[in-house]
Amino acid sequence: MTVKELLDEFELEIDDVRWYMSTYMAHRLLSYQHEPDMLIRYIWSGELEGDFYNMEERLIADLQDQLDRDVTDEVRLRDLMQEMNYLRTKRQKKGF
Repeated sequence: MTVKELLDEFELEIDDVRWYMSTYMAHRLLSYQHEPDMLIRYIWSGELEGDFYNMEERLIADLQDQLDRDVTDEVRLRDLMQEMNYLRTKRQKKGF
């Protein structure tokens, strides 16, 4: 089983992966709330830009690599797909 096959099985599109990653990044950025200097450095250094660049495609590639190297398993990926599915449903209810 590949990551793309799992995405198809859950009827998830690249936009759903992007929404998942955007949610993750929003939580990450909000975690800097009490450390503004760390947030400034993160933005200034270009790390933020790098993390946003093709984030959905990189996640899929990273997950496939982990699966290929037996670092993760199908159960973990199915849990992740279910979370993406949940976030997609939540997004659709809000009209995004």
